[in-house]
Amino acid sequence: MRILLTLLLLINFVFAEEEEHLEKVKLPEEVIKQLDIKVEAVKKRSLTVSKTYPAVVKDDLTLSEAIYSPVEGLIRKLFVKEGDRVKKGQKVALIYSPRITQLLSDIYLAKVNLENARKVYEREKQLYENQVIPYTRYFNAMVNYENAKGRLKALEKTLEAFGEIENGFIVLRAGMNGYVAEQNVILGDSVNLDKQIFKIHSHERLWVVAFVPVQDLALFRKGKKVKIVSPIGTSYGFVDFISHKVDSDTKRNPVRIIADNTKDYLKPNMFVDVLVFTKLPENLYVPASAIVYQEDKVLVFVEEDGYFHPVEIKIGERVGEYYQVLDGLKEGQKVVVSGTVHLKAKFFGEAEEEE
Repeated sequence: MRILLTLLLLINFVFAEEEEHLEKVKLPEEVIKQLDIKVEAVKKRSLTVSKTYPAVVKDDLTLSEAIYSPVEGLIRKLFVKEGDRVKKGQKVALIYSPRITQLLSDIYLAKVNLENARKVYEREKQLYENQVIPYTRYFNAMVNYENAKGRLKALEKTLEAFGEIENGFIVLRAGMNGYVAEQNVILGDSVNLDKQIFKIHSHERLWVVAFVPVQDLALFRKGKKVKIVSPIGTSYGFVDFISHKVDSDTKRNPVRIIADNTKDYLKPNMFVDVLVFTKLPENLYVPASAIVYQEDKVLVFVEEDGYFHPVEIKIGERVGEYYQVLDGLKEGQKVVVSGTVHLKAKFFGEAEEEE
């Protein structure tokens, strides 16, 4: 701890003529420099304030995919496992299905029947054109041929409805980029339309649900940008939905935020903070470093033409590093923002120390 005796002696020398009232004092440039006294003009500012709310990270259900088999069957091959990252279109499993096997057999027979019907039709057509056979026989051959074509087409459409077929197996592919969040089968398991095989999530975008007191809901609107702070890093999102009811446990309103997670700072079920920024109306502000408290008064030191003097002011709320000025100062006046401790010591006789 060092007492500023040398600097105070300098001030005493300068203040000698005004020792009786100390209403105003003037300091030489060298003293101002040694005491690190700096001034700043008071001006109107439009400041931004932030409020912080607790939130929890959840999966974005619009970026989730459940994979099922389109038909009863057995798992013949698994290409991925739980936790693996997958790309859109990547193979994830092969399914063997007796129904598909039967359908492929039916298609093969339908193609054989079609070829036979085509040959009969072409032969009967030529015979009819040569007036060897009656029209009825030609007509029946034509009908059989058209029926064979229709049956084959119907079978192929049915097979197409089941998806991609490779070597008699149904191929299941990922429909999105992401990772395998759930694996509910092992090799050889039976599957059907009701059994989920995989669940895939994309975490490039997640939901963040903030819990906001009812009185603060006015700070939120759909599309408003917010800041999200997790233990890993900072990301941003925008308000997507404001719940119409209060959460029964927290007694706050859930606000859903769509968050960018391309840097992987967010994880489902993680607790995070959501910061909402609001721009205040333009007001007159003074730096907090300029404020001096003397008994029950709030003061600042004003500099005019090289003279310094204390001025009592009335302040409002603090916003960051500034206080709103309600009374006592005008825009453009210069106030001391550094070195106030030394001026307070001189004007009010309080010894000041530095660490």
